[in-house]
Amino acid sequence: MWPDAERVEVKGWRWVELCWKADDAKDGCPYQLGLGRFEVLQREPSWGNSHSIIRLHSIFSLIRPKLSIISSARTGENSSTAVTGQSKPGGQAHKICLVCSDEASGCHYGVVTCGSCKVFFKRAVEGQHNYLCAGRNDCIIDKIRRKNCPACRFRKCLQAGMNLEARKNKKLNKIKVQTPSRPSEPASSLPMPVIPRSMPQLVPTMLSVLKAIEPEIIYSGYDSTLPDTSSRLMSTLNRLGGQQVISAVKWAKSLPGFRNLHLDDQMTLLQCSWLFLMSFSLGWRSYDHCNGRMLCFAPDLVINEERMKLPLMSDQCEQMLKICNEFVRLQVSYDEYLCMKVLLLLSTVPKEGLKSQAVFDEIRMTYIKELGKAIVKREENTSQNWQRFYQLTKLLDSMQEMVEGLLQICFYTFVNKTLSVEFPEMLTEIITNQIPKFKDGSVKPLLFHQK
Repeated sequence: MWPDAERVEVKGWRWVELCWKADDAKDGCPYQLGLGRFEVLQREPSWGNSHSIIRLHSIFSLIRPKLSIISSARTGENSSTAVTGQSKPGGQAHKICLVCSDEASGCHYGVVTCGSCKVFFKRAVEGQHNYLCAGRNDCIIDKIRRKNCPACRFRKCLQAGMNLEARKNKKLNKIKVQTPSRPSEPASSLPMPVIPRSMPQLVPTMLSVLKAIEPEIIYSGYDSTLPDTSSRLMSTLNRLGGQQVISAVKWAKSLPGFRNLHLDDQMTLLQCSWLFLMSFSLGWRSYDHCNGRMLCFAPDLVINEERMKLPLMSDQCEQMLKICNEFVRLQVSYDEYLCMKVLLLLSTVPKEGLKSQAVFDEIRMTYIKELGKAIVKREENTSQNWQRFYQLTKLLDSMQEMVEGLLQICFYTFVNKTLSVEFPEMLTEIITNQIPKFKDGSVKPLLFHQK
């Protein structure tokens, strides 16, 4: 509410406290609020009501939120800034768990959560569980269904920002305040360290986060009982590609650091890298499931040699097989693949640069270091680490040429209507946006090595 403004209670509606972010203030907001807090009326939920349903005309609007509810754990402010629900009898609003929306019991591991999610997160990290989602990594996590899928619940904990390090730091800071230093005492009387050096790492590593947010494989729905034709195969692949783009956007939103970029930069990177991500993921699946001999687009759609010989299929399959062969030749590990895929998302940028260029450079360097850690984890002989890094970064650079060939084929089939190849609305929008940028050279690759 505005200062000194009167709050009018309306039957069937409730007041919800929101925070307006400065980056969003110029995206059509009638009030230039900057970074501030205000309250809005929201209709109370009722059965059979769907007032909050909004049709998204483009998947990229998923990463352009207008309002964000910010908890006290993120801002370090009083509990009055947390997400609020219905008021208690005393008139004080309670806080909501940012994971399951149950009533929160406090700030646990840096995030306002309930006691159940607090215990779940601690056990998940300390037990180093490798949870797998039986669905599509998008299960609903609420008070009733939070125990149905531990994989999605753990991923939501990470997305909310939960971190065991936050509790450790809080304890250490508390001890520092309560125990004043006594320099006159001998060293033997100093307190022992609170956390022993042999204590296992409880903070989720970057690789564990990348594994937790990795999308599930999507099925194509291709009917193999019907005769194979080029147009039917390519139309199915395009529909599958549209679904994979949606999955890639959700994945990118969950990447640590990605949402720190300007919203326009996020969309630009996704629009420039969608085919890199899809072809690289295809290369990994084909290497992992078929040893690179066939193209595993989906569990129910594998392109064998016979299908590769169909008209219009041979050229693009040839380009994709090159990627698979590189996976086989280098015997890429899963950890290396995860880090390299993030670097491909960050491999093509506008020539004039990004709006948040400094943040982008820092994020990219972070994932380059993570690739180095994955190599060290794999290689026993440390003298070969640099050679391995050279080989993998050369593969990343070669993806530019491979994907350029795939883009040419994609553009050709898109503009040539006589081929009767269907493109979903999602890919149509992206390709229409990309064609002029690649033709006029307004984007540039970020290469590790000079040609």
